[in-house]
Amino acid sequence: MSAASGHSLSRFLRARRGPIAIEYGLIIGVIVLALVAVTFTGGGIVSLYERAVALAVES
Repeated sequence: MSAASGHSLSRFLRARRGPIAIEYGLIIGVIVLALVAVTFTGGGIVSLYERAVALAVES
């Protein structure tokens, strides 16, 4: 890393907007991961509830 880019990076991290932008990016990343996880497990959860209801109705 050159001195100029290192200086720019340190200024970015010291500035108020830099850490806030990083925090927002991390929050968005966590939300996206949660949505992907729900999407992939959604069908399994629905079938689990359907089986539970079917067993309850049969009883």
